[in-house]
Amino acid sequence: MRNRISCSAQELGQLDPEMVQSVVGGQVFKIGNQYFSDQRVNIVEANGTQVVAEVNGTYGVYSQTIKLRGGTLSTKCSCPSTEQPFCRHCVAVLLQQFHNGSAVNEPSKSSDPSPTPSPGAEPEPSTEASPLSGEPAPTVDLNFREATLFIDWFQQGVDLLGKEASLPAVPKSLGGVALEWAGVLDRLNQQFLESEEERMDAQRNLQSAENMVDSLTKELGTVKVESESAQTTCSGLEKKVKELEESLSDFSQVSKERDRLVSKVSTMQSELQNKGAELESVSMTLKSMSNAIRNLLPSDPS
Repeated sequence: MRNRISCSAQELGQLDPEMVQSVVGGQVFKIGNQYFSDQRVNIVEANGTQVVAEVNGTYGVYSQTIKLRGGTLSTKCSCPSTEQPFCRHCVAVLLQQFHNGSAVNEPSKSSDPSPTPSPGAEPEPSTEASPLSGEPAPTVDLNFREATLFIDWFQQGVDLLGKEASLPAVPKSLGGVALEWAGVLDRLNQQFLESEEERMDAQRNLQSAENMVDSLTKELGTVKVESESAQTTCSGLEKKVKELEESLSDFSQVSKERDRLVSKVSTMQSELQNKGAELESVSMTLKSMSNAIRNLLPSDPS
């Protein structure tokens, strides 16, 4: 089970019990605190920002890796629990780490000087550092059956290394160096999974960024097409506006010509009315003269 949450602390030792309880809730904290009180926590490696531990749970021993980096607390436990934001086993480890004061757990080194071998004495077997754990290799105490079981388990574990969250269960009959090497292989598996998870996260982030770039590129193409269409429409509207302006100009000229003709017709109508009045006056004058001439003529004798 893997989880990540935001965290304001700078070191794991700063996560006090009250803070842990406020995050996980009362029930999960209660069980984790009981594990811590029962001394079920075994801190394997620890420093201010990372701790690797094992917790003897109800149904077996589970491995935990807890990191605090860049304001993010990441927890990982080999248990099948679905408790959020992290399980009771991680709670127990954090409480143990707080109790230890974030001390770095390093292999203890004896301060006593090595005894000088007496002349003629056979040298004692040297305990060279294990290439994976960095701890002195203990004396090999496996019998043939245990060695066979360990080799079979080791081969299965190597085949699943970096592929599964948990390796096959260690045979109960194994102990001593075999059990320690089993723990080494399990921690190595957790490191492989963490590296793979980080690689997958980076790949997912890259893919997300590429998808975003593709989406923005498509949107940019759509905006470009719409912009070109808008420019074409704008050019058409400008052309129509010019045509309307020209039509308005022609209409203005026609309107002026119409007003001029109307004024001219009105003037001609006024002149015709005046001439009509003059003709009527002349007609009356002629009629008056005709009557006068008719009166001057002698009357016809009967």
